[in-house]
Amino acid sequence: MTREIWLGDLVRAATALGVTDAAGWARVASLLGLGPGAERELPAEPLPDTPAFPQPASTPSRRDPVGDESARPSLEPPDAVRPAPTEEESALLVPVAHLPPRRTGWSVDPLPAPRSTPYDEVGAPPQLPLLAPRSTAAVLHAALARVTPEGDLDVERAADHLARGLPLAEIPRRPLPTLRYGVQILADISASMEPFARDVEDVIDQVRSLVGVAGTRVLRFADCPSRGVGAGPRGSWRPYQPPQHGTRVLLLSGLGEIGPVFDPHRGTEREWREVLLRIRQHGCDTVALVPLPERLWPAWWQSRLRVVAWDRGTTVGRVIGGVR
Repeated sequence: MTREIWLGDLVRAATALGVTDAAGWARVASLLGLGPGAERELPAEPLPDTPAFPQPASTPSRRDPVGDESARPSLEPPDAVRPAPTEEESALLVPVAHLPPRRTGWSVDPLPAPRSTPYDEVGAPPQLPLLAPRSTAAVLHAALARVTPEGDLDVERAADHLARGLPLAEIPRRPLPTLRYGVQILADISASMEPFARDVEDVIDQVRSLVGVAGTRVLRFADCPSRGVGAGPRGSWRPYQPPQHGTRVLLLSGLGEIGPVFDPHRGTEREWREVLLRIRQHGCDTVALVPLPERLWPAWWQSRLRVVAWDRGTTVGRVIGGVR
């Protein structure tokens, strides 16, 4: 507190109050925090009744910017005239004791613990699959089946052929969708497909129940199959090789169109075009199950592969109209 009050403040305060005796000077000094024990002392004699800022007799020189010291009144009174501080004045410098806040007990009892079972004991919440459970098997069968002329005898075609007098080089048969050629599943496990991880596993189980475990091969990849695929951990992944001729390839991925826009690992259109071209060159058809609305599909999808919307609104009729 004493470091913030200067002797100039004492002089201004005493002059403004009209103090003319030593006791008054001591009283003003104590009120300003300049009582006994301070490094600076009070003036020995009162200042004359002059303005608060007296003008010096001569202009100060550059070496002494504050003027002539002899023209200033003395601000240090002798010790004999310094009055002893009163109890009220000395209390200004006494530190205030700090007391910790008083503890307050609760006036009511705490709320009881919830009766519901903890989440860990209940398990994961029930899943709401993207495809309707009633039609999932039918939708996957319509999307993956390969149509072959191996059905019943096509009587109408045979009769028309014979009526024209043409020989029957082969027996005409009705088209029959079949899954006996097998299915290769390429499941994307990148960050963009993490929200659909349980749906991916459900579709894999459904395909195995339709095609059979022996006719279903599951390969996993991240972002794009050209970067490596495998059935085990990533350390065992190898470059992708398309399946044998006639096998359906089912892609469970967003094909680089879902997930964070600025993801540096996101599969590019060029990478996907190269993969789809290799699959087609091996005589295989590709069907993509994409969790993306049709209005957001890029135009190049329609010319490269067959796409099925992974959504509750997908029906067998829409799959047949889009895949066939």
